[in-house]
Amino acid sequence: MGQKKLSIPIITDVDRNIDGVEMIRCSYYSVQSDSPIPNWSISTVNNNSSILLLNIEAILLGPTNKGDEFDSVEDIDSMYIFAEQNQGLFVDINDIWVPFHWFGVEKVEQGLVYRISQEKFSLCWKLRHDYISFDEFNTEIAYQEDIKLRFSQKETNAFNDWTKAQIFRSREIYQESRGDYLQKFKE
Repeated sequence: MGQKKLSIPIITDVDRNIDGVEMIRCSYYSVQSDSPIPNWSISTVNNNSSILLLNIEAILLGPTNKGDEFDSVEDIDSMYIFAEQNQGLFVDINDIWVPFHWFGVEKVEQGLVYRISQEKFSLCWKLRHDYISFDEFNTEIAYQEDIKLRFSQKETNAFNDWTKAQIFRSREIYQESRGDYLQKFKE
């Protein structure tokens, strides 16, 4: 029995015409390290080896606490909790450019979560990081028909709720510390 093929959540942002192709910039989450982290292990089907991690970018496919999809605010928080519990790691938000026609809709709004296959994500990632040219990218996607990303309403709701909670918490922190900030300016 083969490994389950998991997709990657991407969050829509803005559209641009790049060399005549309508593209959507999409954000994705990763756990990264910019310093060496000793005593980790990597597991594959027949191997569990100790490793030293250097400059990793681990693309998150789902929450670190359970399941394959971000069902709730707690699932999104789990990414940050995981990074905080593992010294040297941090959560980063990066972006890729995705062809508009892959979305299979007439209009793409900002802040929607879609799921993209690992293969298509890798192709877009290579373009974004200049591993392939835009011409090579276009040649590659020209042979691929009927590509449709999967819209995830459940994850869209979870990320929107999480963003609202972050804004609310920032306001609370500001209001709680407002006197301290004003005092510093008066002195």
